Amino acid sequence: MKLSDIMKATNNFSNTNMIGTGRTGTVYKAVLDDGTTLMVKRLQESQYTEKQFMSEMGTLGTVKHRNLVPLLGFCMAKRERLLVYKNMPNGNLHDQLHHADGVSTLDWTTRLKIAIGAAKGLAWLHHSCNPCIIHRNISSKCMLLDADFEPKISDFGLARLMNPIDTHLSTFVNGEFGDLGYVAPEYTRTLVATTKGDIYSFGTVLLELVTEHHDAIDESLVSKDADSDLFQFLKVACNCVSPTPKERPTMFEVY
Repeated sequence: MKLSDIMKATNNFSNTNMIGTGRTGTVYKAVLDDGTTLMVKRLQESQYTEKQFMSEMGTLGTVKHRNLVPLLGFCMAKRERLLVYKNMPNGNLHDQLHHADGVSTLDWTTRLKIAIGAAKGLAWLHHSCNPCIIHRNISSKCMLLDADFEPKISDFGLARLMNPIDTHLSTFVNGEFGDLGYVAPEYTRTLVATTKGDIYSFGTVLLELVTEHHDAIDESLVSKDADSDLFQFLKVACNCVSPTPKERPTMFEVY
């Protein structure tokens, strides 16, 4: 897409079109002339040269899975680096779980569907990509939901995009950790991102799905039909957040 088309679709990156912002950049809602709605991520300043950026876009464009947000295109103009994604009408998991009125409308079946789908997406990044892709910033905010509440993991590959010197085992975006509460305890000591760190963060999301960041399980999820599934769900979540990295399962083992 041309920069002029993106500027028009986002109303010149208007605050009213802003969907969210994070360490790697800001996401805007973009509406094309034909009514199609997309998401545009305006990256923070990258250290990539134009040639390196083009190469990385070619790589990210091949990373496709049902539970990953698909990259539809990109734009590179002067210092601007823009990524174009398919729109996710149900926003992100965090906002679905934490409504302003304190009540989430997600039932147990939907939450389980989201957990399984997200696990498949992260497992694909860890085990089917060569080299594997470590997300480094897994949280409920990076799990987007389509019209059917099918989860799509976003922001994969962006840590390397911000710093081309990084290897796949590396530090974090702009030298910062992920979102507070999701970061594996060993990161404060090692400063190195690993798949086991992603798994810890994923386990925290699983716990958030059933507690919504409170100290107890959401009572609306407890029923005779769901009790056995809920117990197994919590068992997997607790294994993922083990304080010892080697005791955490792989993502293939999770789902």
